[in-house]
Amino acid sequence: MKIVTVSQASAMDKIAIEDYAIPEMILMENAANAACRIIREKICIEGNNCLLLCGTGNNGGDGLALARLIYSEGGAPLVLLNGSPEKLKGSALENYKILQNYPIEIIQIFTKERLDKELGETDYIIDALLGTGLNREISGALKDFVGTINDSKKVIFSIDIPTGINGNTGQVMGSAIIASHTISFGALKPGNILYPGYSHNGGLHLSRISFPPEIYDSEDFQLQLNICPSLPPRDEMGHKTTFGDILTISGAGSYYGAPVFAASAVMKSGGGFSRLATPASMVPFLASSLPGSVFLPMQETFEKSLALSSLEKLKREAIKSDAVIIGPGLSLNKETARVITDFIQWHEGSLIIDGDAISAIAGRPELISHKKDYPILTPHLGELSRLCGISIEEIKRNPIQVLRNCTELYQAIIVMKGAHSMIGFPNGKVFINMSGNSGMGTAGSGDILTGIIGAFTGMGMALSDAVKSAVFIHGVAGDLTAEERGKDGMTADDLLKKLPFAIKNYRENYNQLIEQYENLIQVI
Repeated sequence: MKIVTVSQASAMDKIAIEDYAIPEMILMENAANAACRIIREKICIEGNNCLLLCGTGNNGGDGLALARLIYSEGGAPLVLLNGSPEKLKGSALENYKILQNYPIEIIQIFTKERLDKELGETDYIIDALLGTGLNREISGALKDFVGTINDSKKVIFSIDIPTGINGNTGQVMGSAIIASHTISFGALKPGNILYPGYSHNGGLHLSRISFPPEIYDSEDFQLQLNICPSLPPRDEMGHKTTFGDILTISGAGSYYGAPVFAASAVMKSGGGFSRLATPASMVPFLASSLPGSVFLPMQETFEKSLALSSLEKLKREAIKSDAVIIGPGLSLNKETARVITDFIQWHEGSLIIDGDAISAIAGRPELISHKKDYPILTPHLGELSRLCGISIEEIKRNPIQVLRNCTELYQAIIVMKGAHSMIGFPNGKVFINMSGNSGMGTAGSGDILTGIIGAFTGMGMALSDAVKSAVFIHGVAGDLTAEERGKDGMTADDLLKKLPFAIKNYRENYNQLIEQYENLIQVI
């Protein structure tokens, strides 16, 4: 499913009106009918009071048209127009003129006392205040107004996007409506899907409002949901090297968990041969936790991290491998950073860069931008901040564009880890992943993801398919874990134990599993 920016959504409307001769009035009527359908499904319209909050743009026009439909179905709508009718234009103005012929009260001056009274008497609220065009923070009386609406605990239906959510970034612009249901039109916007906006939707619904598929599914739209391919069939006569020889370079004094999670995830994801290069003194402590891995003890620094003298051995081992993971728990030791950067610059082939290795190459795209095969980087927000040389707050203000800029600069596939992780490619395509949950925000979870990517890459999947499938399955394992244990108290070890079950489900019930996550958005 393609996702469009606010400006692309406006362009879609223009194409529908100008190239397909669909009048704007029909598009607005279709939007109102779609919203009415969802409202009808969720509550009883007939005989119930409805408070419609309408702005003076097209979002408000949708609300004005909806007021008429609700009245037609026996409901009792009351319209609060937030602004002067003189600001209404086009189809929004036409719907206002039509509504004046109905016995529906339209209020422009709304005191706090009147609002409290109407909230006490209304059964549900329709939010058609600002829509996706919001580009500044909500403040003053409107901010207080939004807070009062949320505090009412009424059922709220938001039109296109909850008021106060930035349509391009999902950020809360000062204050935002917390909806029970959100009905989006034409195509989803980033603000519908990215957090924290996604958490304000309630149930998320999408109506195409009669757009032809070639409009909303255009190849020009390079942002979409992560619907990944099925895994390749396993060779029934295969052996350990058939399913991939993965070298994991990980671990340092005080970082005993990262190598365990990364190397274990390789095996639990279907990798055939997992080799772990780690400081020699760590091997006795890790051996009991990784009985299926082959250990490659490396020379170490005084701080028990990789010494520069280990570099040539690492290179020899990498040549034998189908994929290399480097970075989890390697530490920020200066000598170790030299090992990391020299190895990464030298290596050709499938390479997954995580954790401390990301910090080591930050600001030095020339180390990887020349490679024939795109390296795969898996940063969290802090690591992405170091890669891009900008603050976390700047990333949050425009996460998609920042990710695109970073993939182009480093010529790498980058997984921006977090709630609804994003996968960016150097060609500008970005995929937003819908699986996973907040319980996965725990130490070691990211190391498991690198192991899954390594396993899928090592078994011969195309890089793009390996990354997309790994991110999705990582989230599925997290959702299985949360279902059994709850999100509070989830650990990376819990997640690791669920990984084989997630992959089994993915193989055996691929269509149903994909449909389960697609159904998080109801297309009507």
